[in-house]
Amino acid sequence: MAQAEETRKTVLEQIEAARRGAILRQCVAQEEDKHYSEAIDGYRQIIEHYPGTGEEGEARERMLDLAYLFESDGQTYRAKHLYGLLEMLYTPQRHENIQEARRARVKEILGDIHAQKKAEEEREAETV
Repeated sequence: MAQAEETRKTVLEQIEAARRGAILRQCVAQEEDKHYSEAIDGYRQIIEHYPGTGEEGEARERMLDLAYLFESDGQTYRAKHLYGLLEMLYTPQRHENIQEARRARVKEILGDIHAQKKAEEEREAETV
């Protein structure tokens, strides 16, 4: 019974890997044919459904490359949209939305700045 379950799990992992690879190949083909929206949709699907895989990293890199392509081609609106999409896809799950994640990051940065300033003031007070 345990061996059958292990075999089933192995087969499912192989199918998932084949599916990820197929989606990525299709996205690359769409990108090469300049069907960017279709490619981006596929890359997004890979990032959402297969985190931590090689295909996820490749999809992220290709989306960043597309954003740079759009930016250098004067299509800043498309580049901004793609950067925003990537930011949303990688927003930590502890936050409900991208705005909350941004606020948390700003608070973290401000906290660091205030801590540095306080440490500097303490050092100056010690030297006096």
